[in-house]
Amino acid sequence: MMRRKGFLAATLFMVLLFSATSVFANEVASQERIDLFIASQNMLVEERTPPRMKVGMVLSTLGTDSEVSLGVRVESRIGNQENISVITETTYLREEQSMAGFLSLKFTPFGSDPLAMYLGAGAGYANGFRFQAFAGVDLTQNLFAEIRYVNLPGGFGDKGLYLATGFQFTF
Repeated sequence: MMRRKGFLAATLFMVLLFSATSVFANEVASQERIDLFIASQNMLVEERTPPRMKVGMVLSTLGTDSEVSLGVRVESRIGNQENISVITETTYLREEQSMAGFLSLKFTPFGSDPLAMYLGAGAGYANGFRFQAFAGVDLTQNLFAEIRYVNLPGGFGDKGLYLATGFQFTF
């Protein structure tokens, strides 16, 4: 009888041990699932949040010769506004052998989805005080194309219209 009680006690102990480890393993697996779910939620929020800053290169027809001029561009969101940003841009004008620089506001009325259309205006220096107005589209997150009016002599049909396109990195 004593052997039977010892056997039952050992069996009961083994059952409890295995069930406790399986409960512990389930708790660990459940916690891992919860952690993965939270991480995927955070990644989704991060992916949907528009970038705070864009830095890139611009090719434009700005200048009197209307050949391609190379420039740099930095775009920063204003505070938590998703639709308004500030653009600083510097372009080397080859024919004039000088620099042109503009500070502009950009407004994206329809959001920042791919093929986001935007409008903007700014002022700067290009052989004197100049202003610009532009309309553009973000073709992808990294590529954009614009048409600009700048009160410089030249452009398409001597109307002051210039094209610009560029590549930008987002941060």
